[in-house]
Parts: sequence; structure tokens; C-alpha cells
Amino acid sequence: MSYITAMTPRKKLETGLYVPPGRRNERENFDGISPIKSPEVGSSRVVPPNCCEDEEEEELNVSSTKNDTSSVVSFSSVSIVSSIESSPPKVTKDFQKKLRMGRQGYKSDRIPVHHRVVLSNNPVRKDFESTESSNSQNGFPNSPDDSFRSDASYESILDTFHQTNVQYIDSHCHTDFMYNNLLRRHDPQKHEGLAQWITKYPRAFPKSFSGLIANFIKPDLFVDSGNNDEYDFEWILRELQLNYYLGTTWGCHPHHVTQWGKNGFFWTTLKYILSNKKTYKVLAIGECGIDLNRCESKLEDQIEVFEKHIDLAFSHKLPLVIHCRSGHKGQAEDICLNILEKKMNVNHPFLKIHRHCFTENWETAKKWLEQCPDVHFGYTAALLSFKEPQIEAVRRIPLDRILLETDGPYFKPKCFDRVSPAKVCLPGMAIATAAKLAEIKQVPMEEVLRATYNNTRRVYQIAL
Repeated sequence: MSYITAMTPRKKLETGLYVPPGRRNERENFDGISPIKSPEVGSSRVVPPNCCEDEEEEELNVSSTKNDTSSVVSFSSVSIVSSIESSPPKVTKDFQKKLRMGRQGYKSDRIPVHHRVVLSNNPVRKDFESTESSNSQNGFPNSPDDSFRSDASYESILDTFHQTNVQYIDSHCHTDFMYNNLLRRHDPQKHEGLAQWITKYPRAFPKSFSGLIANFIKPDLFVDSGNNDEYDFEWILRELQLNYYLGTTWGCHPHHVTQWGKNGFFWTTLKYILSNKKTYKVLAIGECGIDLNRCESKLEDQIEVFEKHIDLAFSHKLPLVIHCRSGHKGQAEDICLNILEKKMNVNHPFLKIHRHCFTENWETAKKWLEQCPDVHFGYTAALLSFKEPQIEAVRRIPLDRILLETDGPYFKPKCFDRVSPAKVCLPGMAIATAAKLAEIKQVPMEEVLRATYNNTRRVYQIAL
């Protein structure tokens, strides 16, 4: 059931929105009379930061953005936590109506997003910008006082996050990557994990953070093939004893299909883990799927491994976590949907799907909603660099179909830079994405936290 705040549709304005001269940037008029012009709508084909990058590629991305601070994320004047009393929610059970609903009832497709530069006395100014996004990709106007950045502004944002009591869950992260790729390689004797990170970096974990779902997608880390230096299953077992681990998912990411897709050790290990769901806190299969962007695995191999994951999801009656990435090699979305259609026609049409790290436009989202009746879209801090076509998808996807995720250690929000290890996004940082979702949908941040918390529990069948 979708709960959409009821609002009176706006009348179409004959002129643009007036903005005082003090709030205009250098590209706008300064005569104090002319209205601001609506921003041009960006191209619908956007290639945002990739998710689940190889570590070497990710480091290059981060270092390139570190030296370029000429562009900032522009937020509207809506505060993170709204105090406006909303009218009773509009409720609909009609699926097609739910697809058409946005923040303005059925007319959100005709409402442009006006980006305005927030003045320096607003604590949310530019600090949510993700370090994984290059300034050439974010599509937002430059700030007139780009040199402004203070510890006080970061602290103000974090204080807001720490004041809320509404629980939230990071529905998708890779704690093994945080441990193995980014920490243990610097100190092989260091076996710390989530419990130590929460103690060492308390500002990165607001008090309302209630847990995470860990995704194990690189077989090198959990398959003992006899010659695997990265293997450390004992660390995984120790971590799973923590109550913060609400559950796990297991699979083979498209990037690792060539090495592991036809490896018997992997499939034997995966079947063993699935036969011991309680021990390994198994909640879903994946992430798996098709990547046609920077993936070196052959398409036919990716399809074969993806189909095997779908079969496992049906046979074990578990949700499926899907990685789908279009690029210069083709349209991965269409390939994924065609494969799912065939499998769902043979098995069952209602397969719970977590469409991980969704960065596409509304037309693509609508295809997923129509083909997969039980699909949910995961949003990461990549959301902070979205352009208008992607923002429109966020606005129109019902809130009861959205999941909060970090995809950590990737997509670290800048407001957490000073309180945690460099280039490591920790699970508690998912709240920054919730704040941006709340701004786009024009609802209080608590409403987003509450909805995504309930959505995650429903999709993954997490008990109270």
C-alpha cells in the first residue's frame, strides 16, 4: 500500500519563479526584476558512478574528484526534517494508479525541478555531495562562494542525523570489502569488524541505525579453492554473530563471472550456504545480473550465471538482488527484463526483487514495475549527483517501493569525510541518502526512514 501525501495541484505559472538578486548565481540576471529561468532538462541518457567498482578503479575516481571542487550539489530550500503538518494520506490499491502517482498526485510528470543555490548559512549546502561522483557528472550549477566549507557545517548536518529516533536499515553493503580490500591489506594482522568501527567512528553511526544486510558477491572472499589468499570465512562467521547483521545475501557479481561462473567450488559452496540459511543468516540470492558498462565478463557467461541465480531464488523461495548496468556495450536493462520474463512465466510471476543501486530514468523504472510486480528500487548516495530524468524517477516511484542502501564501501557522502576512514562508506551513512530522498519527495526525513525501514523488513522477511 502506498501512502502519498495529498496536495492540491499547482496552477501552471505564466512566468518563472522570482528569486532575489542575492540568491542568483553569475549566469542569472541581477536587475532585481526579471524572474529566474527554469533550468534546462538534462539528457535522459546518464551514466552515473558505477556501483561495486573494483577497488583500483574506485581509487582513481576518488582521487580525481578530490582535487576538483568547482561544482556543488544544490539543494532546495526545503529542510531535512519538515515541521509542516500534512493532510491525511491518499491511499490507492490500484497498481496502475500507483505507477502514475508522484508528489503532486497524477501530474508530477509535468512539474520541473528548480535547483537553487542555498546560501552559506544553510548547513545542508553542498556537503552531501558524494565523493564517488565527478564534478562533470553532477549537472548542478556552480556556487558563487565555492570556497565556503567549515567543520561547523558538517557537524550541523551530523547533529541532525543523530537527533532522529526513527530507525533505518542499510539494505545493501559489503562489509567484507570494507575489511578485506580497504583495511586488512594495510595491516594483515588487523581483524577488526563492524563492532570496532562503531566504537571507533561513532559519528558515522547515528543512534537510529538499526542494522544492515551484508552482500557477499566476490567468491574470492568466501570460497576456499585452495589457492585463494583473500579467503577468510572465519571473519565472516564472527561478524554474523553481531545483532547488527540482520541478514546476508550470497552470489556472484557480473565482474567475477569469468573466474567463478563455471567454477565448481563456487556453486558447491553456494549450495552449502543455502542449505544452512539459519547459520549464515541467508535472506536473499545475489547480487547478480548483467553489466555492459565496464565489465570484462562475456555477455553469454553473464546470462548463464544470472539464470542460475534466478533458478536458485525460485527453488529456495528467496528474494533476488539484481545488479543491472547499461553502457557502451548495450542495454542491460532490456536483457535483464527479458530473462526475468521467461523465468517468471515458467515459475511464478511474483518474485521479490531488489533492483540494487538504481540510477535510471522513469521510463526504465516503469518497465521494471510493469514486468516485476514485486520489485523494489535501492538508492545509494549516487542519488546526490542525479540529473533531472533520474530525479523524476525518484519522485514518481512510490515510497513503498524504495529501499535505502549505501553499497559501502562505495559512494561515501562528503558530510561524513571527517568522521571515518578515507574512501570508506560505512553502513550508518545511509541516512544521508534518506535526507536527499526526503527533499526530492518533499516529505520529512523521518517519513522516508520509516517507510524504507518497513519496506526492507517486508522484502527480506525480517522479523521484529
